[in-house]
Amino acid sequence: MTQPNSPKERRLHTRFSVEGEIALGREGTASLRDLSMSGLSCLSPVAFDEMAVLEVTMTLSEGQTLKVGGAVVRCQQAPQDGFIVAIFFTHMDEANTATLKAFIDAQQGG
Repeated sequence: MTQPNSPKERRLHTRFSVEGEIALGREGTASLRDLSMSGLSCLSPVAFDEMAVLEVTMTLSEGQTLKVGGAVVRCQQAPQDGFIVAIFFTHMDEANTATLKAFIDAQQGG
């Protein structure tokens, strides 16, 4: 788990370190690094343009699948291979919102 938002932190939601493979639309797969109610960070073998729109699919605990729309807000070369990609969620229906909220609540221990 990351630390709660500090005064200099601009994020509205706490990020949690989460590992797993995610699908980025037809662009392939990436390794999830962290996740919050508003977005995620992943390690991708390919670079994305900022503001690229993607469909993100991932499996959370207990086999729950989360499918959301997102926009790339940052893409930078990773220290090793690949690219660190930050995605802001732009579209999430009620069912996916509830699934993600339940997962995040479980990460917080509540």
